[in-house]
Amino acid sequence: MLIKDIVNKTLEELEKAGKDAYPLYYRNVFNQVAEEEGLELDPRLTLKENINEKLLNTTKKTTDYILQQNKEIENYSKNLVENVEIMDTHEETVKVIKEFEEKLLDKLESYKHKIDQLNKELEKAYKELHIDTLTKSYNRKALEKDLENLLTVGKNKKLDLFVMVLDLDHFKQINDTYGHLVGDFVLIKFVQIVKKMIRNSDKIYRFGGDEFIILFNRINKKDIDIIANKIVEKISNTKLKYKDNIISLTTSIGVTCHKQNDTKDTILKRADEALYKSKAQRNRITIKC
Repeated sequence: MLIKDIVNKTLEELEKAGKDAYPLYYRNVFNQVAEEEGLELDPRLTLKENINEKLLNTTKKTTDYILQQNKEIENYSKNLVENVEIMDTHEETVKVIKEFEEKLLDKLESYKHKIDQLNKELEKAYKELHIDTLTKSYNRKALEKDLENLLTVGKNKKLDLFVMVLDLDHFKQINDTYGHLVGDFVLIKFVQIVKKMIRNSDKIYRFGGDEFIILFNRINKKDIDIIANKIVEKISNTKLKYKDNIISLTTSIGVTCHKQNDTKDTILKRADEALYKSKAQRNRITIKC
């Protein structure tokens, strides 16, 4: 019954946004509604692309191709030995070996081209494991990996590392009023704006829903304060148009700095506590170091 309710709500959301139930629209809204209901569905029901499966399939293609090519080269070698054994003259032997070399070089060139192509597919699939499909920011898996790496390298040291948590104010009202597809559009624009206001070396991650995290490495508190204020000001001055409606945005920010012997959990907890203080008033920045 719960699935039926989610399906009906999904169709209502699509109708509210003026969108037909095309597979892509339907999938995105269905997944969001299911998540809001706290329902953990089998991956086959959520209709999400299984990146892990894609990665495994590409890896299998690569290994199968390598095995196939190795088998062909092995057969070439066996044929060469057999041919050389029955050659009567030196000239005939040289000719056979030369033909083998030419075939082998052609095969190896083709081999290299195909392996390069498959490696690019693998690299792309691996990157997709760490990208949020909606906003194109990094995802939670990437955050945990990158933060763990930074903390491991800086173990027993005090790092110039800051963690910033950003949360869109009243985002649920936007979803409830205009529908999830409009909410998706808002999240995409939000990330695009923020990306332009941080350094190329800084990464923004979607932590969940409308909550995002930025890792700032090798930076000081003064610069963090400047960046945070610029983001808050820019977002509060952003007006998004949907049909005849103007959607205003604000964001709340919580920031913390690294402390010696911090773990992933302790530093994220402090950042979240700072965000909680900002959310009490909205459109605010709280720095907790």
